[in-house]
Amino acid sequence: PKAVEPPTVQDERWNKNPIDRFVHTKCSEAGLTPAPRADALVLLRRVYQDLIGLPPTPAEQEAFLRDTEPGAYERVVDRLLASPHYGERWARHWFDVVRFA
Repeated sequence: PKAVEPPTVQDERWNKNPIDRFVHTKCSEAGLTPAPRADALVLLRRVYQDLIGLPPTPAEQEAFLRDTEPGAYERVVDRLLASPHYGERWARHWFDVVRFA
């Protein structure tokens, strides 16, 4: 491996870490622009769908919107990863893989 300096980009607002500079550069070369930021409820629905395959309840949505402390999203992710529903969702996938093998 060789250390590579991240490229310089014009719009620094989109970059959260050095890897984003590489992605941003390639997207710019292809004529693509980043999508607008998703609002809090959209992010919440996405993480629920990705991790447990179910939508958040109205109470979970309200609790998330009321949590204004830094790290609210990370706490939701940690809670979902610790949830039995996360294990159930991925166990189904691995059972399918084993049966196929």
